[in-house]
Amino acid sequence: MVGRRAVLIGAAAALAAPRLARARAGIEARDVLGNRLALPAPPERIVLLDATDLISMAALIPEPGARLAGWASVPRLDLGRADWLAPAGLPVVGKLSPDTVSAEGILALSPDLVVASAYMLPPGGSVLEGVLRAAGIPLAWTGGHDLALPPGETLERTMGFWGAVLEQPGAARDLAASGRARLAAVRAAAAASGSRPRTYMEIMSTYDTCCWAAGHAFWGGLFGLAGGQLLEGSEGWGAKLGPEGLIAFDPEVYIATGGSFAPELQPGIAPGLDPDQGRAGLVRAAARPALKDSTATRRGRVHGIWSGLATAPLMAPVLAECLGRWLHPETGAGLDPGRTLAALNARFARPLPGPLWLSLDEA
Repeated sequence: MVGRRAVLIGAAAALAAPRLARARAGIEARDVLGNRLALPAPPERIVLLDATDLISMAALIPEPGARLAGWASVPRLDLGRADWLAPAGLPVVGKLSPDTVSAEGILALSPDLVVASAYMLPPGGSVLEGVLRAAGIPLAWTGGHDLALPPGETLERTMGFWGAVLEQPGAARDLAASGRARLAAVRAAAAASGSRPRTYMEIMSTYDTCCWAAGHAFWGGLFGLAGGQLLEGSEGWGAKLGPEGLIAFDPEVYIATGGSFAPELQPGIAPGLDPDQGRAGLVRAAARPALKDSTATRRGRVHGIWSGLATAPLMAPVLAECLGRWLHPETGAGLDPGRTLAALNARFARPLPGPLWLSLDEA
């Protein structure tokens, strides 16, 4: 392992000299961690280690794929039938975990910027980080499971970064300001309600297992804003709990996470899918032994989201408005995630179709 690391860093250093020689006055940006990046020019060969960053890019430029050289963790994007958003033929440099990312594959693409999430590249001295720095390749972070920032701050920092990188600072500021306004509306609805309903947020909803509960570090800020008492699975993203714990918690609201892959295993909730089939999946998920007699199921307070609402920072205000309506039906009645999504869709070259969320108590 040590020998391979030395070879990689040596090869990276050899690549760095011509890259640094080309440097000239360019643009500056700060990533979500606050790191300052000085880029010699607007990057034209970006590698995304977290494919969900494509959503932020697509809201700022009409053809984000033209600026990409490769990417990783493509299944996390989970576009359903909105596959036109994903650039065709992009080289894949990794799968769904940090250990699958190929340093050799990235170097072979000669990127002028690598953008990661804390999930796909934990910051703090990994081999890959060392290789990229030795090659003189700028590296930035835009989010991830372990960055415990409030949703509004994550949104503002992420869009500020992409606004600078893609030379669209005004549009990025507008998007961040609009998102913050929607988050404030959700916070106000929760405060007016004064209640904190017990909520089971399931981060990986499958029909044959239970119970992957959302953890505090990533989800706590969002549910604190939306006024829900979260069943916390861990201090991180989440953890698998025993059914007995969920039965004892007796959630008043159940929120599943669905997607377009493996429809036989999870609710089918993703862009362009059939909402009736998605609702049938929610019925099936709520019928599992740990949930079938819960207050949430008996009262029909069963909901589901597309995974992209949780993984793309730009979608956080949409998710927050969904939570506000579901957790506080009276004071949150004026919240309108559909209107917020429509405003975002107006930024995309082609809109994201529904269903991005579903409920058993709403047609």
